[in-house]
Amino acid sequence: MLYKKRVPEKEQEMDDYEEVLSYYKAHQKLKKKSWDIYDLIARNILKNINIKEGKVLDVACGYGGLMNALRKHNNNLEFVGIDMSKAMLEVGRKHVANKKIKFLRMRGDNLEFPDETFDYILCKDSFHHFKNPVKTLQEMYRVLKKDGYIYAIDLRRDAPEEAVLHIIQLASELNIENMILYVESHRASYTLKEMKKIVEKSGIKKYKLSSPRITKDFLKQYNLKEDDWLTASDYLKEKWVLLIKKE
Repeated sequence: MLYKKRVPEKEQEMDDYEEVLSYYKAHQKLKKKSWDIYDLIARNILKNINIKEGKVLDVACGYGGLMNALRKHNNNLEFVGIDMSKAMLEVGRKHVANKKIKFLRMRGDNLEFPDETFDYILCKDSFHHFKNPVKTLQEMYRVLKKDGYIYAIDLRRDAPEEAVLHIIQLASELNIENMILYVESHRASYTLKEMKKIVEKSGIKKYKLSSPRITKDFLKQYNLKEDDWLTASDYLKEKWVLLIKKE
């Protein structure tokens, strides 16, 4: 483990438009060069949840890359993405928004929706940002319909060091700003044990928390080329995945 002690990030919103645009372009560069980060996560979601149709909430959605990727797999879904960064929302509305995807400025720990509004709730790489992760998870559970699913994925500080170092190298090749953001986020991330405590404090009893498994048919499952094996598998190895079904 590179960082034994968690170092929370400074409270800040990524609200510089040019910085967010650079972040967006870095992802597009990676997509053209090798594989799509958001498609990888969308496929992991579909691997864990049998999604058919309904309303999806993406908490701390950024510019909406995950919503856009999942929509390409299932056009029967309607998406609402929330984020506190005005710049992220601006980039999302310009490059991602359509009739099925809309954006709202809103806090994750104070969701302005009635109880049981959404069929599915997503949250990618954001729990380490939340000032109150317990309250955020409780809010996500509150607005989730019965039999609906929460899918959350984020960095984990207890990931294999070689995987983390490889992703740092990959991020630095895209641009130096991306690499700095990644290192700061990794230091602020939760271990599996720490995340388990957050879930238990939220009062949620039934859940599954684990690191994604890399199986022998990994390339086929995620529609990857053989050359993408190492970077894509390391990207998943340095994550935890939380699955909750509301009963």
